[in-house]
Amino acid sequence: MNGSLSSIGLVVLFVLIGSVFVAAETALVSLRDSQARSLAINRGRRGRIVAGLNQDPNRFLASVQVGVTLSGFLSAAFGAATLADDLAPYLEPLGLSTSASETAALIAMTLVISYVSLVFGELVPKRLALQRAESFALSLGPLIDRMSRLSRPVIWLLSLSTNLVVRLLGGNPEAKREQMSDEELREIVGSHSALGDEERQILEDVFQAGDRQIREVMVPRTEVDFLDASAPVHQASRQAISQPHSRYPVIRASADDVIGFVHVRDLLDPDVVDRSVRVGEMARDILTLPWTRPLLSALTDMRREGIHLAVVADEYGGTAGIVTMEDLVEELVGDIRDEYDVEESETTRHLSGDVEVDGLLNRDDFEDETGIELPEGPYETVAGYLMSQLGRIPRPGDVVELEGHRITVLTVEGRRVSRVRVTVAPPPAVAEPV
Repeated sequence: MNGSLSSIGLVVLFVLIGSVFVAAETALVSLRDSQARSLAINRGRRGRIVAGLNQDPNRFLASVQVGVTLSGFLSAAFGAATLADDLAPYLEPLGLSTSASETAALIAMTLVISYVSLVFGELVPKRLALQRAESFALSLGPLIDRMSRLSRPVIWLLSLSTNLVVRLLGGNPEAKREQMSDEELREIVGSHSALGDEERQILEDVFQAGDRQIREVMVPRTEVDFLDASAPVHQASRQAISQPHSRYPVIRASADDVIGFVHVRDLLDPDVVDRSVRVGEMARDILTLPWTRPLLSALTDMRREGIHLAVVADEYGGTAGIVTMEDLVEELVGDIRDEYDVEESETTRHLSGDVEVDGLLNRDDFEDETGIELPEGPYETVAGYLMSQLGRIPRPGDVVELEGHRITVLTVEGRRVSRVRVTVAPPPAVAEPV
């Protein structure tokens, strides 16, 4: 009896030893690089050990597998061999022969030990290690590190063999784990229970902004209020205070010749307003950005330089429009309005289901308002799409059909489509049988 208890105790011990290695492997493998770096900075020596193991997975994986394999082998082989002999005599009264009872006892003990090993040596430690990866990594990391040092020759041989097989299978032994994709990161953010709806929306806007260029959010040159560099300050000040802007780009002969910008406070300075000072003499330097500059990159540049207004240049060097710090920030946090902003509704919804929108609405905003996705093309706005489809300057009444909808040009200002209506196209007429 004492021998059986000793054997059971040894089996339990081997299973527990195996569970330690399994938990260590799971914790270290599931640990993200950012978590490992944080542990190295904030958790002292243990944190640095964990970060070192995280950077060299071959070393700790080989150590762990040696421990798991040995403990599993010893628990199964030793336990089944010794406990089966103790169990066999209890099966003979059931009518089994001596050889049959020994075989049945061996099979039974193997199944029992396998079950115990699977539950307590594999599944439970893995589940716990996944739930508390940092804690398990800090607790078991030094043990794995010490074992890897002691068994370095064995690990070297195993690593060499592993690298050889990986190369034969077409893999790269030096490759790191795959980086998290944008879609995976968005899914994590969207499903994180600690984030509220507002926080999720802001983060989603940041992800979307990362894919956009400033030409998608700029104010086109046709909508920009420029100041003539040769205009007297007193004349320019009257023009400036009639508009809701605080900064104005200054031009010479045309909108393609922007020499700087002025702040409305410069124009209202009592020291210059009564003198014959020209606007061009007061112009400050202005930042010029290519219209393909990523939105977040442009925001970083403007924040670093302390600039609130920039000129957007097209591929030919001409002025495509302007972009402000407020325009870029609004892409992240939504509309920002002050007491001087004019409340203009760009979208009108009719009871019939028709929707009227501004012709300068960009593709993403148009999809948000109407649910219709404009196809990819050499344009950024609804007006650009209509011009591309018609092959000419649109006129009021022009109609373009898309995805079962009709986009009708309502008004045109100069050569720019200012207003369009989106309606559901009627189904095609079916000829009645004669």
